[in-house]
Amino acid sequence: MGKKLSRVIKWVFGLLLLSLFAFLLLNEFNVTTLTTLTKELISNPGLLFVMVIGYTSSFLLRGLCWRLLVDRTISMRVYLAGIFYSLFFNHLLPFKGGEAVRMGVLAHKQKGQWTASIQSVVILRAIDLFWLGVFAMIGAELFGISISTTFLLGMLTLCLVIVLILILYVRKKANAGFLYKQFAMMKKLVNSPYMVLIFLISCLSWIAEGIVVYSVAGFNHHFAYLDAMWVTALSVGSGVFQLAPGGFATYESVMSFSLHQVGIGWEEAFSIALVTHAFKYAYSFVSGLVAFYLYPLRFQELRSFMKKKGETS
Repeated sequence: MGKKLSRVIKWVFGLLLLSLFAFLLLNEFNVTTLTTLTKELISNPGLLFVMVIGYTSSFLLRGLCWRLLVDRTISMRVYLAGIFYSLFFNHLLPFKGGEAVRMGVLAHKQKGQWTASIQSVVILRAIDLFWLGVFAMIGAELFGISISTTFLLGMLTLCLVIVLILILYVRKKANAGFLYKQFAMMKKLVNSPYMVLIFLISCLSWIAEGIVVYSVAGFNHHFAYLDAMWVTALSVGSGVFQLAPGGFATYESVMSFSLHQVGIGWEEAFSIALVTHAFKYAYSFVSGLVAFYLYPLRFQELRSFMKKKGETS
């Protein structure tokens, strides 16, 4: 029941965002605007370099968070490989298969111990969502977008209900030993002495990622870095409704909307969203090669990770 409910919610919001994308494509897409923006970016290699450095820094910081949370004796190469494999597969597949691969890389290094890899990724993704929510709410408040307290409480209640349903579902399907192992590992990781530092580094990682949209949107507009953080938070957050590889269409819809809220016209906002996402797609495919270099794995192994998601050692 829990899986069905979450799937229905994902498809409803995902289809709404796909509809917005189709509307923007038919009414606001301008080839000249898109090509002009692309040429300006390509003709400015210094800015491209800054975008690559900023975006890479965000993943290095997330890798550090993962290492501090799980095991500092494991090489940073393994954690980075897991994150880059995840990025690659998330932009290759229409579902979040990259998360399973990320878990699998660490489990492979730990000789098949899936419990810590699963729980650590769950915790870190929760921290990511926390910061995305914080940046989204701060931006909304500064830009004068009122957020109803009733709406926030309603969304929180909905999330808690979904979590409760999922817990009941797992309890029904799993034995007591499985549950004990999962919750024991979760408790151990959450009580990490580095948890406060992990929260702070995670925050810095999202600030670093904001450089991408800041660089693209800042070409022809007065665009503050706080604007970029708000746009990034909403755009990346839309990934929970991903229906296409890399969140194509949903990402562009949400980014166009958020850019429009800070004063950029729909036509330019849509082009900025397309260029920004194109950069991230290109980066993700290169990151797949980097991941293979850092921690080589056979395709059959990577594929098996997606099948083993949810299992423990």
